[in-house]
Amino acid sequence: MSLPLALALQEPRTYELKTTSQMRMNQKAEQNTYHTTARQTLLERKPNNTYRLKLEVLSFRVDNPTFFHQLATDLNQVSNTLVVQTDLYGRLERIENKPDMLRTWQRIKPDVVRKYRDYFPKTFFESFEQNLRAEGVFEKTLRHKGLHGVLLSGLYGYGYAPDAPVPGTRVLEQFINQVSLPLQTSTRAAEPATPGHLALEVEGGLHEAAFRDDDLRRLFRTMADNPLLRVDMQATCQERYELDAAGWLVTARQQLRAEVPGIYLNEVEHELQTVS
Repeated sequence: MSLPLALALQEPRTYELKTTSQMRMNQKAEQNTYHTTARQTLLERKPNNTYRLKLEVLSFRVDNPTFFHQLATDLNQVSNTLVVQTDLYGRLERIENKPDMLRTWQRIKPDVVRKYRDYFPKTFFESFEQNLRAEGVFEKTLRHKGLHGVLLSGLYGYGYAPDAPVPGTRVLEQFINQVSLPLQTSTRAAEPATPGHLALEVEGGLHEAAFRDDDLRRLFRTMADNPLLRVDMQATCQERYELDAAGWLVTARQQLRAEVPGIYLNEVEHELQTVS
């Protein structure tokens, strides 16, 4: 068993993240690929081994942009630079620069509301602002998802060995509307691609005891207007991370598949590479 994994103070790292997404609801399907360049700066490693990090999105591109991607790009100006506090394991605990985010929103709000006024009522943007102001709400939209779910994946604070898997849990909040997706995971050390690095492999599946299947059943039956619709969620995840001797990510791959057979499919793959 290795010593508990920790993140050491180093120069900022720049990463490229490629995300491939496939979504299907009944007969309607959508597939796209997203490219994000981001910089991570470790601002402070606290005495209790929690971390204060700065995460900056430097660029973002979609292979097949749509109207909704443009809206997301405009709104994401608010969260392109985040200062976050993590827990012992490196998971997102809270966002510390909410005042900066709100100032950015107040600056861009008039133009954004004007641009989309024919498509969204003012209440949509009022709700967005309320979520920014409310304690812990905006964090739910980022935790264990996308770029932030890769960089803040909760790998620290454990010792790892090939023959001693580390059990864990995570919850993807508001995964389908207001329905969250809980997962059970198992993490073990693997053979690294580069000598001196630490490689970790994660396998996981639906945490059935924690899953609110009644909420999901109610959602899909209402959408289908069928009170007898069979709704059976299935979910799996596979991940691999390679970290250097200082505990920084070098590469990462996350694969998640969530499916209600015959009704819903969501497949996402993230591939992270170090640029500099």
